[in-house]
Amino acid sequence: MTIIEALRKSVSNYPLKDDNVEPHLIKRGLSKNAEFTAEVANSAEYELAYADTLKSLCNSFNLSQSGASVTVPNIRPLISIANAIYARYGEALISDEGGVPTVKIL
Repeated sequence: MTIIEALRKSVSNYPLKDDNVEPHLIKRGLSKNAEFTAEVANSAEYELAYADTLKSLCNSFNLSQSGASVTVPNIRPLISIANAIYARYGEALISDEGGVPTVKIL
């Protein structure tokens, strides 16, 4: 399995195209076609790419694709997961104040 396949499967409830995921991998220095290994799975780069993917889902506000949707009521768990990862690596957290997720720099 490749890294991009693994990342897409990690958010399988929200089907995404490679074009929606690849920028997060590139940003974090990962190659989409590289083999997904235990070392990659436990790396800061992969975890942060996963958090970035969750954040982009939240920022899509009413994303609807292939029968799955993310709306304001169910983005809070995604924000919590992403924020836990961001906090672990000292990155800026996501805020959901007002129901619209925004980046909050602490």
